[in-house]
Amino acid sequence: MKIGILITGRLKSTRLPLKLLLPLKGKKVIDHVIERAKQVNYMDQIILCTSYHPQDYPLIEAALKQNIYYFTGHPDDVLRRLFDAATFFQLDYILSITADNPLFSIEYANVIANDARLYQPDYMYIEGLPIGIGLYGISYDALKTVIKIKNHIDTEIWGHWFNQPDYFHVRTIQGRKGDYRNTRLTLDTYEDYLFLQRVTTQMPREELYNYQSLLKVIDQIPHGEIHNNNIIQKQLPSDIKNEINLFYKED
Repeated sequence: MKIGILITGRLKSTRLPLKLLLPLKGKKVIDHVIERAKQVNYMDQIILCTSYHPQDYPLIEAALKQNIYYFTGHPDDVLRRLFDAATFFQLDYILSITADNPLFSIEYANVIANDARLYQPDYMYIEGLPIGIGLYGISYDALKTVIKIKNHIDTEIWGHWFNQPDYFHVRTIQGRKGDYRNTRLTLDTYEDYLFLQRVTTQMPREELYNYQSLLKVIDQIPHGEIHNNNIIQKQLPSDIKNEINLFYKED
């Protein structure tokens, strides 16, 4: 089985322009994501998946400097971009990581990578972790199936297409008790950026990849465990969700 990490990212954000190029503890956000991906076990390839728009060229430059592959695909259809990249690189299984999550858990990524080889589920996700820490596993066959049946181009939020236990083999990874904090560790707003700066500044460089060290720092910050939890995370519109449910119900 050939497994790869696909890092999806673009520079189109209007709420926080060029956010993936912002500095975080002496490095660009995108570099943190790539360097964490390099720490994940059992990976055959790491690929940055961005668009063919010129505005995203700085991300390609980052991939080249980090000596990883890149793939340019559809600007809005994220699932199509993932599928085309997986097809081009002949991957059997992918770990999907958004570049908005520079502190994603390497430990849990290893769990997904290991379970992909052991159980080969169509779709894997993690419950019980803060926003920005988790990631997803998808089989190439499941990607291929969804690409054939989906009827939307804007697939930035795509999990509901796969989280259909009656149709796909779905495996849920449960976060350990004590690993959850009701806080945001993703990068979508300026407030998110300030918090990530504060967290990473307080972490020793040699502990940046350690999730338990990250939790300790959050717990030491006043109200850190509930930081930015008033920000509403972007969700799949209910009409599209209902449409997807209806499709699988009728199939």
